[in-house]
Amino acid sequence: MLPDIVLYAKYAGAAMILIIIGLAPAWLARQTKKDKWDMGLIRVASWLFGWTGVGWLWALYWAVRK
Repeated sequence: MLPDIVLYAKYAGAAMILIIIGLAPAWLARQTKKDKWDMGLIRVASWLFGWTGVGWLWALYWAVRK
């Protein structure tokens, strides 16, 4: 019983970390005060191409550049 709860907690923690990392470009775009159009494009690019790694890095770069 207890090992199952610990295992589920590990998976939940890992999923939370992956979600936070995946949403980082959108959050950084908000923090750098991009306009609404750029924030939307960064969010969509992060969702669509984020699974490739290269697409996520591109969205991250786009979010932090001035």
